[in-house]
Amino acid sequence: MKTLVIQRARFGDLLQTIPLVRSLEANGEEVSLLVSKDMVEISRLAFPGKEVTGFPGKGEILERGTESLVSPAAALLETMKDLIRQSFDRIIQTNHDGTGVLLGHLLKAPEKSGFLALHEGTVEGCEQGKLSGWPAYLVSSARGVRAMNRIHLSDVWTGCGLPWNRRPQAPLRKSPPQSPGAVGIVLSGRSAYRELAMEDVASLAQRIQSATGRRVVLLGRMEEREKARDLLRLVSGDVDNLVGETSLPELWSVVGSLSLLVSPDTGTLHLAAALGIPTLGLFFANAQPHETGAYASDAISLAPDMDCYPCVGEGSGCVSMGCRSRMDMGFVGDLAGSMIEGTPVPPEQKGLSVWKSSIEAGVLSLRRTHPRAATREDVLAVLYRRFFLRILEPGYPLIPLEEEFRAHAGRGWPENLSGKNLVRGTFLLSRLLEASRERFRLSAEFPFLWPVLFHTEEVERGRGNRENQRRAMDVLSCEAEKSMRLLHRKPFWGKKRSEISLIPDQGGLHKNMQAKGG
Repeated sequence: MKTLVIQRARFGDLLQTIPLVRSLEANGEEVSLLVSKDMVEISRLAFPGKEVTGFPGKGEILERGTESLVSPAAALLETMKDLIRQSFDRIIQTNHDGTGVLLGHLLKAPEKSGFLALHEGTVEGCEQGKLSGWPAYLVSSARGVRAMNRIHLSDVWTGCGLPWNRRPQAPLRKSPPQSPGAVGIVLSGRSAYRELAMEDVASLAQRIQSATGRRVVLLGRMEEREKARDLLRLVSGDVDNLVGETSLPELWSVVGSLSLLVSPDTGTLHLAAALGIPTLGLFFANAQPHETGAYASDAISLAPDMDCYPCVGEGSGCVSMGCRSRMDMGFVGDLAGSMIEGTPVPPEQKGLSVWKSSIEAGVLSLRRTHPRAATREDVLAVLYRRFFLRILEPGYPLIPLEEEFRAHAGRGWPENLSGKNLVRGTFLLSRLLEASRERFRLSAEFPFLWPVLFHTEEVERGRGNRENQRRAMDVLSCEAEKSMRLLHRKPFWGKKRSEISLIPDQGGLHKNMQAKGG
């Protein structure tokens, strides 16, 4: 099968498409890519041997069109003709944008998936459609469940192409460097909201040197060269400043030689994960490790414990960046040292959460490394993730709920979450099979239902598999009560309800509940 993957986003998103492409390859598909023209060189490095086509962006057309529109229009036409000549068997459109939707419509293929429509608005020349499945979840996770989303972007894109049972169980990894490699530190991502303070970088470099004896390599963008030079005045010891100094092939080589990369949410972090290099990700502002952390087993991510995290980033107007201040560089350095030496993680640092990743049945999962009392978000995030995986990947083998709550077991139920309402609300919702308006009314009494309702009623517009959703809701209601027991809070109803057997994704669950008085 000849498959075209359309991925016209930036560097980091392009690299997070690697699990999708690897999964397609593992299933014997011949994969080609359509990317933005400025991403062609990067794509050929990330996907060696693949056919890569660069599609002109609006900026390029406008820039070249200042002299004449004939040249850019002719180049665009030639690109389209070349794509049409290739005669694809399948097209996967990964992004929620009008141009991609239009391309997916114009290019012919027997099978198409991903974003074939927009959530809001239409694309001229395309039939108006509705989102469902994984594309719908990508929209609803960004708008309706952001702070509690626990499904990685790479898994969303892979879900657009293959079901869970046809994916590799773990991403490919390379052998570690033969000699002790340096530790890389990336200064920032694409915006000031993902930028480490320079004094913090200096402190971190010193701590890593003293804890590991390893050389430190500074990496970053061309615009940060002056900052990096100033930074060197604050650091002594074996530090290489490569900020703005590496070409793309050189960056691949440098990152591939490291023993560890410490970085905010950046394309370089995803590059390290793709190359099999251990990573320590620092997440703050609008970046979340569950969504865009390193896609690899045993990656470590650090995030702040704050009510306002994650924020909307560039649009938040935040000037204090208190979430970044939570990143105690002494603790980060000790954590880096434990990863390099293979020793236990250091004791918990107040105000920070440490997450470790693993691959479970082809899907990335993150678990806390330190026991602690569960927050409202902790409980709902686990339950939502299990609900959405059940409706998006029928039959997916979820791990026992006890494992999900291992870090929280016996440490109490969150005071700001009513367990009684949680069980009752999910139970009532599972009984409303149709009538979106009636289902939405439940969110007034049970606000925690909003993320689920936003996905099923607002984004999917009620076109999802209602019976599948009802079964998942039945299990969600049971698991809500079981969560209370695991966290050592007495359920609000009696033994009869507690005896309900949990049989995920099977039609007999509803009858079982009725037989036991559920």
